[in-house]
Amino acid sequence: MNCLKSLMRAAVISLAATLPAFAQSSPLTLAGMSVYRYDSLVDHSGNAGSYCCAPHILGGPDGNFVYIRAVFDVAWTEDLDRVSISSSDITLQLPGAEEGERAQGRYDWFGVYHTSAGSVSERRPRDWPNETAQVFVNSVWYVPRDAMSAELHLGEDEERLTVPVNMAVAVTAPISPGQTMTVTPRSLTRAAPLTGTSRGSGVDVPGQMAPRIGTMLEAQFDITPNYSTDTDAQIGENRAFVRASWFSLVGPDGMPLLPLGTQSSSNNAPQLEWTTSLSWDETPGSDDQTLYFLGAGLPGTYQLYMMEDQVAQFTLQ
Repeated sequence: MNCLKSLMRAAVISLAATLPAFAQSSPLTLAGMSVYRYDSLVDHSGNAGSYCCAPHILGGPDGNFVYIRAVFDVAWTEDLDRVSISSSDITLQLPGAEEGERAQGRYDWFGVYHTSAGSVSERRPRDWPNETAQVFVNSVWYVPRDAMSAELHLGEDEERLTVPVNMAVAVTAPISPGQTMTVTPRSLTRAAPLTGTSRGSGVDVPGQMAPRIGTMLEAQFDITPNYSTDTDAQIGENRAFVRASWFSLVGPDGMPLLPLGTQSSSNNAPQLEWTTSLSWDETPGSDDQTLYFLGAGLPGTYQLYMMEDQVAQFTLQ
């Protein structure tokens, strides 16, 4: 748990004191950096595999993933009201390399790895100079196992910022999705057909979803964030995020059920993809989730997964 807390601090200063940053005219100043090294990562992009049952695991014997979380203060001015750095201008240069390489992935939310490079974008606060805003890099590179140092480059040309990076850190396990949420099961029942309307060109069109094969099940559960998972959250901000497609249900026969999505209200048509955003000041609240799945409807114990992690169990009579 202490490791998780240190990862999520807005500014981690343990390495900042020993890592100088060099730039001619960059408005950014390094406030803190944490470096993490992983043997493998689960691909959470949704482009391959099945989260619960056949995850796409990235990595090999010759390389490691290096996750760099860097926090920068910004010298906002009357003229500078936005900082924007494209993913192509956030690179990691290894010793002996002619140029830096773009990241292989990023973390927008702790525990959820995306297989595309991230960018940086932040606006000057409206009540500046009474308040400020930092910018964050949460990028992941795949490097040779013996690579222990590098330079992080941000920006282009005369505004490029260069930050030395110490990658001589022990290999650890990344935060997994199930560590970020507490899931409390409420009920699993056989569901009646769903009715609702979808709107197209200003017209409400009624519809119905009912199984032609198998049995539709309704899973109800509550989610409660264990901590703020937004990697770009400013100091004092607490936010978490989930997608309906992150959850899977496995039946008593050990086979996953087909996800049918959710219904945001009894009047709306079902949707396969639905997102939930949560924010709080002091204590995170809970949010109720209702998801539908298609299977054989066998009685017994069902397992609910959040991506690759089992997070709850249901019993269907």
